[in-house]
Amino acid sequence: MRTTRLLAVMMDLARLSTTTVHHLARRHAVSERTIQRDVAALIGMGVPIWTRTGPGGGVGLVDGWRSPITGMTAGELQALIIGVAGSRDLGLSEDLETARLKMLSSSSAQAAVLAPAQERFLLDHERWFTEPDRPAALTAVARAVWNGTRIRIDYARSGHPAVQRLLDPLGLVLKTDVWYLIAAHRRQVRTYRLSRVTSTHVLDDVAWRPPDFSLAEYWGRARAAFESSLNTLPVRLSIPISALDGLRAAVPGPETEESLRSARKSGDRLDVNLVMESLQIAAAQLLAVPGVEVHEPVELRSRLHRLGQDLAARHRVRPGHQQDSSDINH
Repeated sequence: MRTTRLLAVMMDLARLSTTTVHHLARRHAVSERTIQRDVAALIGMGVPIWTRTGPGGGVGLVDGWRSPITGMTAGELQALIIGVAGSRDLGLSEDLETARLKMLSSSSAQAAVLAPAQERFLLDHERWFTEPDRPAALTAVARAVWNGTRIRIDYARSGHPAVQRLLDPLGLVLKTDVWYLIAAHRRQVRTYRLSRVTSTHVLDDVAWRPPDFSLAEYWGRARAAFESSLNTLPVRLSIPISALDGLRAAVPGPETEESLRSARKSGDRLDVNLVMESLQIAAAQLLAVPGVEVHEPVELRSRLHRLGQDLAARHRVRPGHQQDSSDINH
């Protein structure tokens, strides 16, 4: 993200007495033109950056200027990186507010950029009509992650008795509003849902960490594997072209979009091949799609037939009931 890169470039300039656009471009894996635009943006925000061309040229900060970022504590920097949702759950809300105030008070130019953003944009990571996931183990586990120490937990999966695990914590992931611990058990990296941790004991032992471990890369692979493991039911169906939005709403996700791109048109209908989660879930999802017809599997077709018969029977107009235009959507 550009905001993250701007912060990183400013930190590089504060750390180095002088550097070059070429060096910054290589360090951040972008083009030199991108770095030039970043430098111009920082200058526009009030950061006093000098630039010189030629063999002895380069880019750097004016002597004596101190970045507000370098004056922040470790907790404040962590809160800035984690963001609002994570900072709240990890008890870093005060650190985040302090960091924000330092940024706002650093210069009038930066305040002019940051204050309107705070007032006009809000990120709400929590789902509608649900209680947020606030695991009791979060504080202790976060402390072990920060300090790089091992933990012993009791972990209870649904329908199974609790088991004890000695873990090397590697990172925490906040997915929507659910916390996950990424940790190594016997040097095998695994994912643990924190709400299933019933007890936690933080040890003094230094945790093992795989060389070159990337939390983002691991989570990307784990998420893709989990999503693909859920969808194991091949479904062949057809829908009216007018029901495209209905199918997207009932079965959201990139897999549906990919299937629609390869769908075959037949008159005013589309023949679509999907991979769905289970007979029960597929029936519940497809029941809401106008004009859907399932061709395979036969078990799903039969289940939808039974559900349709039940709905028709329960909603049959009673004798003597006069249906008027208010009952009909035109």
